[in-house]
Amino acid sequence: MCLTIPGKIISINNQTARVSLGGETRDVFMGTVKGAKIGDWILATGNIGVRKINARDAREIISLLEDSKQINKNKIDLKLNDIFRRAWDRRLTKDDLLYLLRLQEDEDLAALYSEANVMRKTILKDFICIHGIIEFSNYCQNDCAYCGLRSANRHLKRYRMTINEITAAAGKAIQRGYKLLVLQSGEDFFYSDDALAEIVRKIKEKNRVFIFMSVGERGYECYKKLKAAGASGVLFRYETSNPRLFKKLHPRGKNLARRLEHLKFMKELGFFIATGSLIGLPGQTEKDLLNDLLTTKKYANMVSMGPFIPTADTPLAKSPHTEEIKNWKVRMNLKMIAILRLLIPEARIPVVTALETLAGEDGRKQALHAGANSLMFNLTPAKYRPLYKIYGNKFYQKENIWEKYGLFKYEESYKMLEERMAKELERNEKQN
Repeated sequence: MCLTIPGKIISINNQTARVSLGGETRDVFMGTVKGAKIGDWILATGNIGVRKINARDAREIISLLEDSKQINKNKIDLKLNDIFRRAWDRRLTKDDLLYLLRLQEDEDLAALYSEANVMRKTILKDFICIHGIIEFSNYCQNDCAYCGLRSANRHLKRYRMTINEITAAAGKAIQRGYKLLVLQSGEDFFYSDDALAEIVRKIKEKNRVFIFMSVGERGYECYKKLKAAGASGVLFRYETSNPRLFKKLHPRGKNLARRLEHLKFMKELGFFIATGSLIGLPGQTEKDLLNDLLTTKKYANMVSMGPFIPTADTPLAKSPHTEEIKNWKVRMNLKMIAILRLLIPEARIPVVTALETLAGEDGRKQALHAGANSLMFNLTPAKYRPLYKIYGNKFYQKENIWEKYGLFKYEESYKMLEERMAKELERNEKQN
C-alpha cells in the first residue's frame, strides 16, 4: 500500500529495535519481522516493523525517495522565502501562486521543489502510497477533442470487460496487496447504474479494499448508488476551469457548470475526490492555470492532473509538440505539483503516467522530489491494456521494487489507509 524510507537497525532489545530511519532514530516493534539483527535494513510503517530488505534494494529506494540536493535559501530572493513562510502558515494568496507559476530560473525552481518535498515529508512523512487502476472499457459516448477514446475514433479497437473479468482482475490485485483500486472506463452506458453498483458490491463483499470509480458524468442517482454499494472515492477531472476552453474541448454540449456540479454533489455524498486539470492545452493561459490551482484546492482530496499529449485520430492531433514544448509541459507539471503541495499540504498527489510518458525514466523520481506522494499502477489485463488509448505511446515499466516492498497484505495497512482518508475528508470539509 505504501513504500517508505528503509531504516537500519542500530540496536535490539527483545522485540523492539532502535532504527536509524530518514535522518532520525526510532523505536520499532519487531514482532512481525523475523530473524533481523543489528546492521540489517527494514521497512517500517509508523512504529511497526514490516519486513527485512536487502542493502542493495534499500539504497535504490533511498535514491528514489530522498532528494540529495542541498538548497541554500540565502541565494534565493526574499519574496520567495516569504511565500514559503506563508505556505507553512496556510496563507498563500493569488499573487503568491502567480509568482510561483512564473518562476523560470533553475535555482528558484529547485528551491520550490525542495520546499514542497520538505512539506510532504514533514506532514505526510516518508510514505509513497501505491494504488492500482483497472481500465474496464474503452467505449465512450463523448467526442472530447483531446481524447483517443472519443466516439468518432473509428480506428480504435473497442473492448468491454465482463463483470466477472473486472471482479477477477480486482481480486488478483488485492491478493498482491493493493488496498485502493480505481475502476475506470469511458462514459459507457452499456454498464447501467445497477451494473456498476453490482461490480462494487461483488468486489467489496469478498475483500477489504477501497474502490474509486472513474466513469464520467453519470448523474447524482448513479453516484448515490455507487456510494451505497461501497465505493469510497471518485476520479473525476474537471480538465480546465475556463468555461470557454472547456466548451472547445467538448463539442457535444458538455459544459463546465455540469462538471463542477458533479464534483459538488460527489463531495456532499462523502466521496474521497481525485480531480484536477490538463496542463498545456491549446489556448490555455497563465490565468487558467492559476484558476485550476484554486479549483483543485476547492474539491480535491487527491490531485489528478497531467500534461496534454496530442493524440492520433483527434481534432488536436496536430497541436505543436516540439521538444521545447514537451520540456515546458514537464516543467509546468512539476511546478504545479510543488505549488499544490504548498497549497494543499495533506493532499495525495500521484505521479501520472502522462508525465512519465513525456519525462521518461526519470519523470517519476522528479515528481516525487517535487512533492508528489502517490503512484498509480496500471493493472488492466494485458490483452486490453494497449487498447485504452487516451493518448499514444503510454509509458510502462516494471514495478518490481515498488510492488515488492510497497504492498503489505496485513490488516494494519488497510486500517492505516482508512484512518488517513477519514482525516483528509474531515480536514477538507473544515477548510472549505
